[in-house]
Amino acid sequence: MFARTSTVLTIGVATLGLLATTAGAVPTYAVTATVPVGLTPMQVAVAPNGAVTYATNSGANSVSVIDTATNAVTATVPVGGGPTGIAVTPNGARVFVVNTADRTVSVIDTATNTVAATIPVGEFALAVAVSADGAHAYVTNGVESTVSVIDTATNTVTATVPVGAFPIQLAANGTQLYVTNSSDNTVTVIDTATTTVVDTIPVASHPSAVTATNDRAYVRSGAEMSVIDAATNTVTATFGVDGIMGGAAVTGDGNTLYVIDSEGGSVTVFDPGTNAEVTSLAVGGSAGGVAVSADGTKAYATSQNDNTIATITRAAGDATRPR
Repeated sequence: MFARTSTVLTIGVATLGLLATTAGAVPTYAVTATVPVGLTPMQVAVAPNGAVTYATNSGANSVSVIDTATNAVTATVPVGGGPTGIAVTPNGARVFVVNTADRTVSVIDTATNTVAATIPVGEFALAVAVSADGAHAYVTNGVESTVSVIDTATNTVTATVPVGAFPIQLAANGTQLYVTNSSDNTVTVIDTATTTVVDTIPVASHPSAVTATNDRAYVRSGAEMSVIDAATNTVTATFGVDGIMGGAAVTGDGNTLYVIDSEGGSVTVFDPGTNAEVTSLAVGGSAGGVAVSADGTKAYATSQNDNTIATITRAAGDATRPR
């Protein structure tokens, strides 16, 4: 499976092209914890306050709730069949879980860690993202080549948007949704204000993982990463990555990009300012999904063979890089 993750850039467009003062040393990265979870963890999501992570256990039809301060599982929530994609609302109140085998989405109330609603979606639903305002959740339906739009206030599907052939993953920034269409080698761009397709971007063969800030989207196609300028919706750069499968996640400050190497069981860290590799970290067998905390100091990666979640810590002292 492929991973999906998305973060929203917290600095404005006015900072583009400005060189900020370097604050401290070059960042370092290390795996600081490994947490056992359920069978075959696929994807992971982080609460906005960073206090909790949620992991889908595809082989156990459950979601593990992890306290990030203690690195302990505090609850296990039963959901539908074959859970894969997962996303948390901006207020942290609910978690949306895609149950691929059931063609449904489970909505978890985080106050009680119970399922508050179950929403029917399409065939081979795989990934989910939540809009920046929390009003909508979006789900890819691979076989139907559509995206289901869920009203999070009513937990109902209010629209179905045709996209490219066999959409796999998606990521939202402040205004747009990026959908990777694995069978026609494109990325569909949806305006989240109008729920309409505004662009289709050609990329390399079989795009899968995608992650986005307000300025850029990063799309993985096998061993190649495409960088999309969010203002023009054009590919401005490409660079090689380790492995051919696995998720990707960029920090909200735009300074760190994490890319999974599923075959190597590792996470490669890139500097988005130069698209250069910084380091590679072993996280366990058949790594799959990765997500980052809102403050950018932590990343969390799933290991499907080991049934664990690895915590990666970015040391303090990173600097805002020129854009």
